[in-house]
Amino acid sequence: MIALGELARIGEERDWDALQVVCDQHLLSVDGELAARLLGVLTLVPDDELRSRPRLMLSWLSVYYAATQPDALELRPYLRHYTELGTRLAASMDIDRETSVATLTTVGVAAMIALREQGRCVEAEELGQRLSARAAQLSPLPGTDGAWRPGWLPLQRGLTRTLMDDLPAAVELYRHAYELATLEPVTAATALNASANLAMIFANLGHTGPAQQWLGRMREFEAPSRRVRYLLTVGGSIAEGWDALDRYDDSELAGLLDIIGDGTRRIEVWPFAAALVFAHGLYRGDQAAALAHLGTLRLSHAPELTELTAASQVLRRAWIDLLIATGQGTRALRLIKETGVHEPWLTISVARIRFLNGEYAAVRALASRLSWGNVTSYRDLRQLLLLKAIAALRTGDVPEARAAAELTDRLRTPDEVLSLASLSPADRAEIQEIKDFPLTDAARERLARAPGVFPDRLDLVELTSREHAVLSELDAGGSTPEIAGKLVVSVNTVRTQVKSVYRKLGATSREDAVLRAYSLGLL
Repeated sequence: MIALGELARIGEERDWDALQVVCDQHLLSVDGELAARLLGVLTLVPDDELRSRPRLMLSWLSVYYAATQPDALELRPYLRHYTELGTRLAASMDIDRETSVATLTTVGVAAMIALREQGRCVEAEELGQRLSARAAQLSPLPGTDGAWRPGWLPLQRGLTRTLMDDLPAAVELYRHAYELATLEPVTAATALNASANLAMIFANLGHTGPAQQWLGRMREFEAPSRRVRYLLTVGGSIAEGWDALDRYDDSELAGLLDIIGDGTRRIEVWPFAAALVFAHGLYRGDQAAALAHLGTLRLSHAPELTELTAASQVLRRAWIDLLIATGQGTRALRLIKETGVHEPWLTISVARIRFLNGEYAAVRALASRLSWGNVTSYRDLRQLLLLKAIAALRTGDVPEARAAAELTDRLRTPDEVLSLASLSPADRAEIQEIKDFPLTDAARERLARAPGVFPDRLDLVELTSREHAVLSELDAGGSTPEIAGKLVVSVNTVRTQVKSVYRKLGATSREDAVLRAYSLGLL
């Protein structure tokens, strides 16, 4: 911690180099009265001295908000000013000629965050690679300021990769950041943040063991100040939330969601917070309210952020699963087809629709095709294997059903409830006749109280691409000859397709067909 006497000496002697060192070392830990004292010294720095020290300029901004807005969780005004200043400073920095690792990292990271805030993650990662390469060149050289804040740069690159949904690269960068940051006590904040984000990724994927290991490491570190605790540890809170949801522990999950928020807070890992929020709405909350919250969430973040890979997948998956849960299978299937039926992260959604439509052979095929070599959610795998087991039972293949159930059990712990609770009570009873899943007493009680999540059956309306084209033309008011001319087919072909559309929609007229199509989400 900074000695107040040292601060006084720096101010009296106008020792701006020493002031910069103090800020470099203690910036995240300044809080309360100390932040006010440090701000007082920083205001003494002449403008020309401040402009010649870009790190000190960024420190001035951080200390100002620490002193004037100590209780802000999201730090919105601070982050906006921080990224704007970082962008301006980076524009005048020649990375290939910069000789200070500290300046290179401080200014470069601020510019990376600014690019991420604009949804430009590819550019942010390209900048991160250039900064890393230059830092590697400088660190071993005599006369440089060495490896400043070790781990901070790979931590930020890991966050960029996380938002790009490149989770293997993100995990590797976070691990590297953690290893570097644990070398020095002053960089404990980096180790704290890296371990929290690693726990978040593994928990999001349902990998319970690694998530718990990283949560344990996270708890070994203290946040440097109350002001930054939320930003540094929210990933860990999300990981704990997934664990609570897997165990169906409503009380613990509610407390964690109070900390995490509803996904609308301006934090960079908001897509992972949103994924937990929507999973809670799907399995334990109000499904209709969760569907409505999708619109709120989209309006809470800029379009360029909701379109990032990680965010768009979370929002699309939540939309599809909530539609299925509320009985809107046709609308959900259309969204799946628009997204891509072969996307691995949608496999469980496709399988559930086929299962609820009685297409058991399709469910078995989907489960068999899934490649385990990819980054796959164990949470999805558990549910997919259970659907496969029941589908196998319904088609008379008891050995395959037992094999799928046994494999499910290998992917869960006795505390895990969610996979079994995702089944209807009747399906749950059917699968438990061939496999006695180990459950703790608490898990058994929670499972017994778990209501059904999804409807017992979905009635789907699936149109061919040509039938959908004809339906769109009917909606536009086209006559049979006009539709035939536009689609370059015969009038008889159009009449046949119109009859097929009417039959599938259960309609007897154009008006009925169009209204039915809109209600199902086909138009």
